[in-house]
Amino acid sequence: MQGKPYPQGVGHAMRLNAWCAVVALVFVVVSSLLAPLYAHFCGVDPFNSNVAGTAWRAGRSVDVMQPNANPLHLGLSPLGPDWRLGAYMLGADTQGRDVAARLLYGGRSSLLISGASAMMCLLIAGSVALWAGYKGGWSDIILSRCMDILWAIPVYLLAISLSVVTLGHGLKLGPVHVEADSFLIPIMIIAMVYVPYAARSLRAQVKRLACAEFVLAARSAGASDLRIIVREILPNLWPSFLVLAPLVMALCLMAESALSFLSLGVQAPAASWGTIILDGEGLLYTRPLVAIAPGLLIAVTVLSLNVLGEVVQSALDASERDGA
Repeated sequence: MQGKPYPQGVGHAMRLNAWCAVVALVFVVVSSLLAPLYAHFCGVDPFNSNVAGTAWRAGRSVDVMQPNANPLHLGLSPLGPDWRLGAYMLGADTQGRDVAARLLYGGRSSLLISGASAMMCLLIAGSVALWAGYKGGWSDIILSRCMDILWAIPVYLLAISLSVVTLGHGLKLGPVHVEADSFLIPIMIIAMVYVPYAARSLRAQVKRLACAEFVLAARSAGASDLRIIVREILPNLWPSFLVLAPLVMALCLMAESALSFLSLGVQAPAASWGTIILDGEGLLYTRPLVAIAPGLLIAVTVLSLNVLGEVVQSALDASERDGA
């Protein structure tokens, strides 16, 4: 029986939400990719300290670090935002670095780590789900129990524990040595801690597909397990990957920001949105934009990814309902 379509107002709202999410994501990604162009155009170095530097404001050169506004003018406070395109348009941080440039470079790091972590997570989770869900038996029992154990450990506690272990001396995988400041370490850690979340859902889908009539027909025709998995199960599993991809990336982005805020993720002199929030923690009362700006970018990106995941899920549900 054919299902009822969504009401016209609901469908219009979903399309509007999808377009808003896509526009927001494209803006964030493109802006981050243009970080070197912005730094070159403004002539700023977003990584090295510039406390003795100057900036051009209102036709005159001013110090990046200004005297505090207290009655005694003790101490220095970084330059505030100017809101005009150019150097220090969002002000400076405690090291005299351009906040806007660091936001763009931080976006490159955060998006790279979260995107790579999501891809690695789904690859591992898909492999586990295919093996456990299709083979069944002891393979399913052992892999499912391992996933349950990882599921029982709080995500951030597990990620922090793994980060602390690898932070000092890096990671050794046989002859391969990964340095402690390499992006590969947070990518692998974040991917690993979210594998159970994706694997459980994918395993349920694989078990359902393994009992489908077209799979039973292929098996009775003498098709090998590899052929059945590649030709019959994987094509029907792609919709689940499409739904999980933006949702898992949003989770990975939040985990990366949390680890970097705790100095356990991206290491100096590199920047990420989490490290910028950490830099602005001591400026909340004088220059709150240093911490608020990366927080807003994280919120917008995570919200957009979640909206995309929900829209993809709704579209696939409608497609299945129309084909029923």
